[in-house]
Formats: sequence, structure tokens, C-alpha cells
Amino acid sequence: RIHSSKRNCIERAFGVWRMKWQILLKMPSYSIKTQKMIVVATMALHNYVRFHDKSDLHFV
Repeated sequence: RIHSSKRNCIERAFGVWRMKWQILLKMPSYSIKTQKMIVVATMALHNYVRFHDKSDLHFV
């Protein structure tokens, strides 16, 4: 039950992340290396926004 609860929380977080960064919804046919860089870049941008904008529209 604990595992299921944690998994749901993580899946919701990924859902919000994908909706915020639309490029993640339909990843274009880039190379795997480029796709990894896109994912890392959106993570970095997400963390920056969360740190600097406490009233982030997607997490209110």
C-alpha cells in the first residue's frame, strides 16, 4: 500500500511536469542523446521556476 501511494504521487508529479513542458508529451524523433538533454533541461528549468517563483501556476 505504501509503494502504491508513493507511485501515485510520483506519477502525478510527472504528469504536471509533462503538461508544463509540452515538448515532453510528444517527444520529437531526436536522437536518444538529444532526448536525454531535453529531459534534463526541462528538469533544470522546472527546479529553477520552483525555487524562484513560489506561486507557480502549475503547482498552486
